[in-house]
Amino acid sequence: MKKNIPWIISRRSVLIAAIVDFLICTFLYNFIYQYEFEASPNQLVTNTLAFFWIIVSYILGRYEKTRKISFANISKIFIKSIFLLFLCNFIYLFINWGYPLLFLWNDVIIFNTDLKELGNFFIRSSIYIGIVSTIFQFNFGIINKNIYDQKKDWVFYGTNKKYREIMKETLINRGEIIFWLSNKNNIKSIDINNFQGIIIEDFLLINQQNIDQIFKLKLKGIIIEDLLNWFEKKFHRVPTSLIENKSQLLEKLKSTENNYQIRVKRIGDLLISFLILFLTLPISILISLCIYLEDGGPIIYSQIRTGYKGKKIRIYKFRSMIKNAERTGAQWSNKEDKRITNVGKIIRSTRLDELPQIISVIRGQMSLIGPRPERPEIEERLLNTIPYYKFRNILKPGISGWAQVNYPYGSSVDDTKNKLSYDIYYINHISFLLDILILFKTIKTVFNARLNKQNN
Repeated sequence: MKKNIPWIISRRSVLIAAIVDFLICTFLYNFIYQYEFEASPNQLVTNTLAFFWIIVSYILGRYEKTRKISFANISKIFIKSIFLLFLCNFIYLFINWGYPLLFLWNDVIIFNTDLKELGNFFIRSSIYIGIVSTIFQFNFGIINKNIYDQKKDWVFYGTNKKYREIMKETLINRGEIIFWLSNKNNIKSIDINNFQGIIIEDFLLINQQNIDQIFKLKLKGIIIEDLLNWFEKKFHRVPTSLIENKSQLLEKLKSTENNYQIRVKRIGDLLISFLILFLTLPISILISLCIYLEDGGPIIYSQIRTGYKGKKIRIYKFRSMIKNAERTGAQWSNKEDKRITNVGKIIRSTRLDELPQIISVIRGQMSLIGPRPERPEIEERLLNTIPYYKFRNILKPGISGWAQVNYPYGSSVDDTKNKLSYDIYYINHISFLLDILILFKTIKTVFNARLNKQNN
């Protein structure tokens, strides 16, 4: 179990904030209801409100650290809270009044006194919850930043070549500064109390004098980590430049043939896919109409991609480029690609162009979450350029993935290497909870509609 939770540990502040928000919602809603009506509320409504509150809060970014106290930051926090309150009350009022009207239910009295009283109660209680939650989250964000942003650096014990590789990789994640200690130097030459711990490139490089010293430091509680494990825990990815041999991957790799996580993943894929298909049907019809009206071309675009264990699959997307965009051959798209249509810019930035791939998920060729499938003609070049690239085909490809929600848009070999590092991490730590996190982060990306997050 321990190897599955580094990403949870690093997000402990978000989990704490979400748990406290859940408690605030349930406590205040129950307390106010009992105070006003002298009875206990329906716990299904209470818990639904609390779960909705924390999910939307996460999507809006209410649990992010408060970088500094400024008018702009306070305004953003206030606006997010107002939007959350509006959304909660809109959905509540729609369920109680709009839903009967929409389906023309004749036996519902629209201006029922009890419904109006409950509606007024819900508005008041949500405002109280919003005020308390906002005050707590703002102060918690400041405290969390002051605690977790005051971290000490690490000592790297190894060769200069590997040290340069680490520093290059940490720049991608805006990582922390690492002090380099040559494997020929004596560890006693530095004050280890000023550092978090020691990162070991290779335990075979440690001389007898230093191994004794490291052993003593370990007994004192100083953290001693091997390089790959440290990087994986710290940045939630596994760069291929730090992998010395396949055995390092094999010892982390889970069996994907008869793994209960894979079976749970498949059940979740089917349930969520049918739900998404139903909920997005009106959006899909609107997108289809807009694509056709823009240039009269085909609505759906298909491509051959590499799937599970290297098998070729056909995927479908809403067409976001001009007709015959690849008449000169397969090529990566880029952020400022002139082939992208006006409608295409919108559906790519929100990832709505991926919706037809739900059919591939239902058919079992893809998963909702997994490494993105690559085109065979492009993959052939990547296999000869990037070590361990074939490793990503050990799982079914996904519509979204750990790489897509953590790495910005890119269209180069270096970008592919960096995305692969996230894919390897995902394969090593695949779990239902991680899939849920990726799903929420994907929804957050769609909601924010960030152009720099689009992926082919």
